[in-house]
Amino acid sequence: MRLLSAFLSLGLLSAAPFVPADLSRMRAVQQVAFSPDGTRIAYTVQNHHAPGMPYSQLWVLTLADGNSVRLAEGQDNSGSPVWSPDGAFIAYSGRAAGKTGLIVARADGSSPRWLAPLGDTNHPLPSRGARFAWSPDSKRLVFVDATPGPETADATGDPVVITRYIYKPDLDEGNTRFNDNKRLHLFTVDLASGAIRQLTRGNHYEHSVDWSPKGNEILFVSNREPNEDQFFNYDLFAINPDSEAIRRLTATENIEYRPRFSPDARFIVYQGCKRGLTDLETTMEDTHVWTTDADGARRRELVTIDNRQGPPSWSPDGNTVYFTVQSRGSVHLYRQPFPEGPAQPLITEPGAVSAVSPGPIGQLAYVFTAPGRPAELYLRSANGQSRRLTDLNATSRGTSPSGVPMSAE
Repeated sequence: MRLLSAFLSLGLLSAAPFVPADLSRMRAVQQVAFSPDGTRIAYTVQNHHAPGMPYSQLWVLTLADGNSVRLAEGQDNSGSPVWSPDGAFIAYSGRAAGKTGLIVARADGSSPRWLAPLGDTNHPLPSRGARFAWSPDSKRLVFVDATPGPETADATGDPVVITRYIYKPDLDEGNTRFNDNKRLHLFTVDLASGAIRQLTRGNHYEHSVDWSPKGNEILFVSNREPNEDQFFNYDLFAINPDSEAIRRLTATENIEYRPRFSPDARFIVYQGCKRGLTDLETTMEDTHVWTTDADGARRRELVTIDNRQGPPSWSPDGNTVYFTVQSRGSVHLYRQPFPEGPAQPLITEPGAVSAVSPGPIGQLAYVFTAPGRPAELYLRSANGQSRRLTDLNATSRGTSPSGVPMSAE
C-alpha cells in the first residue's frame, strides 16, 4: 500500500497503468552526515534497477550551490559516510582501484582511495552500529573486519563437523547456509601510510565502534556470555588503541548497543532495553536512550518516553541528544537537553524520520518519509524552518533517468 500511494502521489499511475518495471524508477534517501564545518551534507540514495537487487550510492551535497557529487561508478554500492574531525576527508564503504572496502576521499568527493577490507560474517548479529570511526586527529581510522574462527577448518571439510549451537543461520528469507565461522574484530589503519594493525582477537565478535575525542579509547560492543550463540546480550567495552588494553563498561543482563562518546568524552549515550538474557529470536522489546559516564558509572535511562526510541546523536556542543520516537505509525524526532531536562518534540508531522545528523550551528540534516512520498533529504535551520533538499522521484519534472538528485523547492 505504501508503494502504491507513493506512485499515486508522484503521478506515475495517472498517465499509464502501473507495471512492475516502474519500481526501477523509485529512489529514496537512507543515510545522512553533516560535515563538521556545516558546508556539505553526505547522504546515500537507494536505487532500484531491474534486473538485480537494489543498490545504494553515496552523494555529497554542497549547500552553497546545491550541487551533488556521486561517490560511486555505475551501479557500485557506496555508503555509511563518516567525516574526518578536521573536515578534510570523508570515509565510506565502497569501491576504488578495483577493490571494495573502506574508502577515503577528499571532502568534495575527489581522489577516492582504498584503505582496508570490511569483511563480514553470515552469523546473525542483530543491531550492529558503526563499522568505522575516525581518530580525533584525523590521522587514523578504526574499522571492523572479519577473520576466520577456530572452527573453520573442520566446518569446511567433508564431512562438515558441527561444534556450534548456531551452525546454520537463516539468511535472505529462508536461504539457509552453514555458518561461515568468521569473527568480527577491530583494526586500525593509518591514513598516511596505509599500515593496518589488529586490535582485538579471539572467539568473540566486536563491532559498533566510536573513537573517543580524547584519542585514548575506542568504544565497541560485544557479547561475552559463556554461550553467546544461545544468549544475546550486548555489553559496552572500551579498548586503548595503543596498549590494546580492554575494559568493560557494562555487565548487565540488558542489551546495550550503538554507543557514542559525548564531544568532551565525559559521557556515553547508547540504545538499550531492560529485558534480561534473551536469545537471538526474541529481542523486540522497546529500545530507549541510556547514558553512562565514560568510566561506566552512573548508568541511567536518559529518555523515559514510553515508546521505542532510535539511535541517539549528540549535538556538536554536547548539550543536546537527538533521537527518534515511534508513535501511532509515525517516527518523530525529539531532542533531549543534556544532562537533564524534558524531551522536546521537533518533527511530529505524519511520516517517519529515519536518520538525523546535527550541524555545527544548530542545523539538522535528516531523512523524512512523508505519506505518499519516498524518503528525501531535508535541512532544518537553527530557527526551526525545514526545507527539502532532494526531489529524487520528480520524473514528471525532468529528473535525470540516471538518478541524479535535484535541489527542491
